[in-house]
Amino acid sequence: MERIVQLYELYKESVFGYFLRMTGNKEEAADMTQETFYQACLSLFRFRGESSHKTWLFSIARNVYLKSVREKGKRRALIREGPLPENRPAPGPPDPSAEALLLKEERERIKNGLAQISEKDRTIIILREFEGLSYDEIAGVFNQTANWARVSFFRAKKRLGEICREQEDDDV
Repeated sequence: MERIVQLYELYKESVFGYFLRMTGNKEEAADMTQETFYQACLSLFRFRGESSHKTWLFSIARNVYLKSVREKGKRRALIREGPLPENRPAPGPPDPSAEALLLKEERERIKNGLAQISEKDRTIIILREFEGLSYDEIAGVFNQTANWARVSFFRAKKRLGEICREQEDDDV
């Protein structure tokens, strides 16, 4: 039981942030975070150490998310900007400059673009860019190779970039 408490303290914010970005709903993200650690507690004895605890937890988290989507019959989950991880600087006061406006528009395009790509691509981008997982860790979440994770990440980024450029062209 002590191990699961340690894992919870280490990874609760990362798992919650993943769910918040995937669902856009704090309550739903909190429920899924709780379910992830509940499932981890039930299956901790099966953890063989073939991957890191972080990879193992995100595998469980992804399965919890997919189960939730199936149960609700959702086709797409909306992406919302989640809380900033502690290791990233918090934004300063709103800046009325044109640069701040452009940054806000770019964030909106990325958020909308993430909502339009597949769950797999969205998960890979969120795990890599927002949660800082390595390619090896992402590979473990999907039970694939690190090369698969690397190639999938770059393909997902390319698709996201295409969608964002289309949105930018539409705005002009």
